[in-house]
Amino acid sequence: MKENLKSIDLGEGLGDLIFGMSREEVRKMLGEPTEIDGNPFDDKVGERTENWHYDELKLSLSFQEPLEWELDTISVTDSFYELNQQSLIGKKIKLVKGMLEEMDITDLEMEDHSDENNKKHTLLTSDAFLSNFWFDDGVLREIQWGPEDDV
Repeated sequence: MKENLKSIDLGEGLGDLIFGMSREEVRKMLGEPTEIDGNPFDDKVGERTENWHYDELKLSLSFQEPLEWELDTISVTDSFYELNQQSLIGKKIKLVKGMLEEMDITDLEMEDHSDENNKKHTLLTSDAFLSNFWFDDGVLREIQWGPEDDV
């Protein structure tokens, strides 16, 4: 993993990877993604989304056409990544919730997203920090966040 990408900065980015960067700037920093796909829900010109997946880094990035293809969402799925110097991936809901509250992330809301394929799929969100914490079977599997409103 790249040490310059270790630190999750909610609202700002991931280490040297900053919200608002162009696809070209990201490509220069990280190289070619393992896979690029679009959002099937945004077919209209002017509303498209492009998702870049870096499998080796366990990192996904989203760029939106309405934002002139600037980086606007980051997702990580590995315990290598840290929020306030703490690794959260792989920890149970109660522990993660407590850790987030200690970081003054207190507007947490929990939603059940279980379905036939994912029996215990839970989302913990913070609107103030534009972040999502996805749990499977009560264990954190993914952290997803976006830029502050003024980015």
